[in-house]
Amino acid sequence: MEPQSEPWPNQFPAPHGGPRMQEPAPPNGRTNSRAIAVVAAFAGLVLGAAAASGAWLLFGNDGAETGNVSAPARIGDYYRLADVPKVRSADNQTKTVARQKRWDAESSARLSASHDGAGAVVQQYATEDLESMLTLEVVRAPSPFPQYVPYSDPEDLGIDKPFEEVLEFGDVACAVRNSPGQPPTVINCLRTSGNLTVSITRVGGDMGQRPEDVAGLVDVAWSQLD
Repeated sequence: MEPQSEPWPNQFPAPHGGPRMQEPAPPNGRTNSRAIAVVAAFAGLVLGAAAASGAWLLFGNDGAETGNVSAPARIGDYYRLADVPKVRSADNQTKTVARQKRWDAESSARLSASHDGAGAVVQQYATEDLESMLTLEVVRAPSPFPQYVPYSDPEDLGIDKPFEEVLEFGDVACAVRNSPGQPPTVINCLRTSGNLTVSITRVGGDMGQRPEDVAGLVDVAWSQLD
């Protein structure tokens, strides 16, 4: 009668034809509490990061909201370019309107992407006589306020004003470019809150040299979007 082998410990399955390796015992017969603590801490970090990532995906980042944004039909004396009667009635402007619509759509997508997918719209406007145009940019996310402009010291340059500066009109900040002996030229005017930014830029005609009036148009647009 063949001798019976002792049963293998439960931790390891019995090997085929060979001695079994015994499970090493922890030092002093105790589990390594430090190693367990490290593993637990690492697992907590992983779970925390996963939870934070999930929240970012659900709610966006830094106040960004993914809801759609519609450009106002009119901002003061400015109409959406495709709605200007002179443009709408001119047969030779069809391609121009279609091209600008495509450009605005691409710009809207870029503006959205730059704010973590927040809802955004970019729309070009013009006066009825087409003497002045501007671009409205709206995104459902906050922006730095006031906006950044590079520093220059007018005393070093022997001029009255810096090359660029920010002028504030109530809740609106306008970045302007100064030239000696000339009115300031608007770079952009911006108003922002925790979940909305409205900006007007690329202002043509005389309006582009009246930052206080451009700031007023930002407030008009804001009132239709807030």
